[in-house]
Amino acid sequence: MAKAINWPLAFREEVITEDCENLYSAFRLGSLYYENRYWVPDEVVDIRVNHKKIRKAQVVGDLRQCAISELSPEDFRQQKTTLRTREALIRFLAETYNQPVDEQTPVTIVTYRNQPVIPEEIEQQDDPHM
Repeated sequence: MAKAINWPLAFREEVITEDCENLYSAFRLGSLYYENRYWVPDEVVDIRVNHKKIRKAQVVGDLRQCAISELSPEDFRQQKTTLRTREALIRFLAETYNQPVDEQTPVTIVTYRNQPVIPEEIEQQDDPHM
């Protein structure tokens, strides 16, 4: 099974309709992904929603890490539409990870470019642990 960037079910339609030209990013709480270089430049990964594969994407550049307060306007433009403010991102991360999050909390940033959606591959269950 390929490495993946997983999104909650609420983002399913947005993940399906995103284009293949623009860059997108995902923010993950803490430094575990960053310290272990979980995703590497040019790696092809699955973009999943609720652990089900929707499409593939290619990682662009190195992982970055910074406090939420240091995220740039470009970082937010590459984010899901409902997560494009610090307040929305903090709320999302706190709810997703079930722990306190504030502007000084570090996040790891993975940037990627989507590959085309292949309709017959959407939501194919290929995780033997699910």
